[in-house]
This record gives sequence, C-alpha cells and structure tokens, in this order.
Amino acid sequence: MTSTVVVLGENLVDLVVTDEGMAPIPGGGPFTVARTIARLGISPHFFSGVANDHFGAQLRDALLDDGVIIEFSQPSTRPTSLAVADSRGGSATYTFYLTDTAAFEVDTAAALERFGALPTPAALYVGTLGLVVEPMASAALALVKAADPSTLVVIDPNCRPSATADPIRYRSRLDELFSRADVVKVSTDDLEYIDPDHDHLDTARSIIERGVPWIIITDGPRPVRLLGPGGMSEFPVDDRPIVDTIGAGDALVGGFLSWWVGHRLDRHAIDDRGAVNDALIAAMTIAAITCEHHGALPPTRSDLVDSPSWEWLTAPRRSDSLT
Repeated sequence: MTSTVVVLGENLVDLVVTDEGMAPIPGGGPFTVARTIARLGISPHFFSGVANDHFGAQLRDALLDDGVIIEFSQPSTRPTSLAVADSRGGSATYTFYLTDTAAFEVDTAAALERFGALPTPAALYVGTLGLVVEPMASAALALVKAADPSTLVVIDPNCRPSATADPIRYRSRLDELFSRADVVKVSTDDLEYIDPDHDHLDTARSIIERGVPWIIITDGPRPVRLLGPGGMSEFPVDDRPIVDTIGAGDALVGGFLSWWVGHRLDRHAIDDRGAVNDALIAAMTIAAITCEHHGALPPTRSDLVDSPSWEWLTAPRRSDSLT
C-alpha cells in the first residue's frame, strides 16, 4: 500500500474581518486539508489551479513550504478566488468571489489524466467549493468514481449556500458522491442545507442508508458525533481557548486522513470501529489546536509532542518522513 493522498478542491484567500481589522490569509477548505496533511509529515497531491497574481504566489508558497505537491504546477492567468470571512463573534460567515478564478479551472480530462498517473492512493478527499463550481465539480465526481476499490474516499460538503447557484443540482451531485464515500464529514449546518425538511440526525441516517459507512458530525463547541455501524458515539471537544474557528473542520479532516494513512491503513480497514474512533480523537486534537490561532493554521508535528494520540508520530524513532 502507498501513502499517497489526493486532495481536490479550491485554494483561495480569506479576507478575514476581525474586531481588529481585515487581513488576507491563505485559505479554502481543501487547501487547509492539504496543508494539515503535509504539516503532519505526508506530502499530499493537491489538485487545484493556483493563480500567478500576488495572492496566488502567497498560496503557492504556503503549499510548497509545507510540502504539498501541486499537481497543476503551471500558474494560472486567472485571478485568485476570494472569500470575505467575517469572524467577529467567533464563528465565520462568508461572501465569495469565484467566477472565472484560477482554483476551479481543473477539468475532468486533466484531473483523470493526473490521477491515473499516480500510485494507487490510500485516500482521496474532495470537498467544499470544489463540489460546487465547474468544471472542478464534475472533475471531483469523476475522480471519486474512478477511485480504486482500496482507496478510502472522504467527502466534506462544507456547504456554502451563498455560493451555490443551483441547490437541486448540487444535492443530486452529493447523492452520487455519497454512493462511493467511506467517510462523510458534515456540520449540523451542512445537514440542514442538504435536507432542510428533516432533523439533522434523520438526514445523517439517510446518508448512511445510501451506503456511507461513517458520518462525522460537528456542531461547534458541542461533542462531535460519529454515526456508523452499531449506532452513534459522542466525543467531547477539547477544552482549549478559541481564537476563531476558521479551518477547524478542515484541520479535523486533514488530521483524520494523516492518522489513517500514517498507520498504513486504506479502505480495507474501514470496518474497524476502533481505528475510526482513534483517528477521530486524534483529528479532534488537530482541530482544537487550529482554533487557537487566527486563520486556518494547522499544527505541525512539533506542536503535538504532548498529545498521546500522536505519540506514534512525534517519538524520536518516528523521525522518518511518511512521504
């Protein structure tokens, strides 16, 4: 089994508004997932267009500095995607500027060609605006359908209603994605948007009925719920100071994938509830540390030396790269 991880989705600049003012911060859900994985020692293959403008250079530098492999390395002449993230009060609200921007120009043919040239991935992640904006949204579905039976497929809708022009088409695409997903991470807000006519847990159970083995449900400071074979478990959120929540869910997904692949697991281990529980607990530590900083800045190995869930990674004997 390889340690290859593929991440498909957007990169963008968050113009973060706080009580102190506004600052541009490299961001985007999949961008943060990829950085989290890289900062924990595995170099993921990132499928996303990166602009050749000033913001694009910042995004590219952040990815490369962390060890992310940018599959579409030729800079795009389109501008960087922007999100205005108002985090005053703790929780972020977003306004997006996405039309004809660099991140989403990865199309199905190009994505399948690059995907096919890689070693069989242990894991594939697709999510957020990469499931909304074309042509990338179609490319995401194509990669999921093309994934090897041994590849763990993780999907995070991270729904953005203000950026979704056609909710009916979007929900239909999610149905197709769920038919091959192994882990779906959703917030209660996501569940409400996916099916506004039903209770959150009823919607989650309906996703399970479509064949998804595991659903991770986040709900702000409340316990994270894991729904899967044998019912539902709850995991209390770490009691740490919160600066803001931008990128917390993405860091959680990146942490889950890093723990999973770092333990040399792939889809064949998906029925092991103990492994899924342990991966989620470890991932929640990554999310909690991310919330201690402004913007989406996931931890590195050196930030985890006191974490029992990551002792396997930080112990001296584990100094080798998993790349």
